Amino acid sequence: MKNLILLLVGLFSFQAFAVDVTMEALVRSENDQPRKENVVLTNLVSEDSFDGEHFKIVKGKSEQAVKFSAEKHLTFRAATAYYHLMKARAYFVEKVKSDYVANIPKMTIRIEHTNQFSELGHFAHDNLEPQFNNALTIPAGKGFESRGVKPWDMEIWFRPSKKVHISELRVNGTAQQEFKVLLGQFRDQTRMQSLNRFLSNVIVAYTKEQQPGAPGPFSQEALIRTVGSTLIIEAGYLLMDPLTNVLARKWYWLDTALIPEIIYHEYAHAALSDHLVLSHSTAIIEGMADFFAGQIANSPKLADKIKKYNTYNGKNAKRKQEYMLQFEMQDYANTDFVFGMLWEMKKIVGDEQGLDFMYELRKKLTTNSGIRNELVEGILTTCDEKCAMPFSDKIRILKALNLKGL
Repeated sequence: MKNLILLLVGLFSFQAFAVDVTMEALVRSENDQPRKENVVLTNLVSEDSFDGEHFKIVKGKSEQAVKFSAEKHLTFRAATAYYHLMKARAYFVEKVKSDYVANIPKMTIRIEHTNQFSELGHFAHDNLEPQFNNALTIPAGKGFESRGVKPWDMEIWFRPSKKVHISELRVNGTAQQEFKVLLGQFRDQTRMQSLNRFLSNVIVAYTKEQQPGAPGPFSQEALIRTVGSTLIIEAGYLLMDPLTNVLARKWYWLDTALIPEIIYHEYAHAALSDHLVLSHSTAIIEGMADFFAGQIANSPKLADKIKKYNTYNGKNAKRKQEYMLQFEMQDYANTDFVFGMLWEMKKIVGDEQGLDFMYELRKKLTTNSGIRNELVEGILTTCDEKCAMPFSDKIRILKALNLKGL
């Protein structure tokens, strides 16, 4: 009886203390444009800081929640992150019906955090290169008690934005590199054709007599045409990178705590971490997080049209792409090929079964799964279990995968 009374008192105390606060945050308008709007932050357990039942927003390495009275730029980011994290959690708990997500311990969310992650020390030393323009979901750690490092639960880190020149970036430029490879192949073919044409003309010049007045195969006109086309292709290949640097955007930045789809993406990593372990970035783990971020945002486009806070081109599930072996590599993990592939699979399966289908799919995958083998096999196996008409749906899935080059 005594324990029951204490439990009831505890529940009553929490309900009495839980507060809702209205603050300004960045949201999407009906036409998908970013705008500042007053939103209600629910399930807070503090009357003066961003400390809630499920999330606590802190600055950097601090363990204290950001105060409502902090600087405007800080509270704006804290409110935006908290609001969209609550939206993402509600999606997985209420729509996906995920027991795993419902039982995730309270998460610490770090904004304006520049330290690198250390599996042993939680935070890497301050002397190591600070991090900007990205976000990271880190796994729980046991800490290092002998060094004073306490255990920590799963966290999400949002880096501050920093204006960075293109020369400092290491980007793979998937589309540009693919085009350059094709241009290189065409250049090699053109060289061979020009050489064959040149040798053919030389042989003809010495074996056949020219008709009076007719331009011969080794004429000045033919030579200029052959050399000219070769020089154009060669110039295009050699000048592609310099021209790109001249014409492309010079400066990049990304304010991850202010972009709803990035917030959804990072929380999706946490929500899927029961099977897709948070160890490193791969096409599968990023593509699955992209898919659920798009579902929460109700849009096939991620991180789009937020020019003030983001110069990143974003991702588009409807972009037409064919499979390339490079997509399996870690450097290409953040391309939108898998995002688009999963988006199309849900359309084939149907909206009614599609969400359950995709959440079940995670059980067939690991962080180290590949696209061509494990992902394709996982989709077909999941269809056997979840599709309304497995035989016909699998035929449609295979046809769609074949069109994507798989």
